[in-house]
Amino acid sequence: MVITVSLPPFLGRSEAAAFRNQLLVALEQKESIAVECAEAGPFPSLWIQLMHAAATSAKARGLSVTLKAVSDECRQSFQAIGFNPAQSALVLE
Repeated sequence: MVITVSLPPFLGRSEAAAFRNQLLVALEQKESIAVECAEAGPFPSLWIQLMHAAATSAKARGLSVTLKAVSDECRQSFQAIGFNPAQSALVLE
């Protein structure tokens, strides 16, 4: 089973903490995660690090974290910090 979560409209620090808790709960339940990014613009580096860490943890458990409907703005923010999807457990769709 895959748990689908949506990003909050504002990607601040307090939202990141709440979102991190959602990801941890899903991983504790041994569920892969799909993050709906259709409304997301550029990602702050904190969020990219959060997603990458969650994906690494998920992969170690045989699970996955997938970002769905990733916009060009979002992809550009990943590229701006040198994110290489080929070397990450995080899956961009």
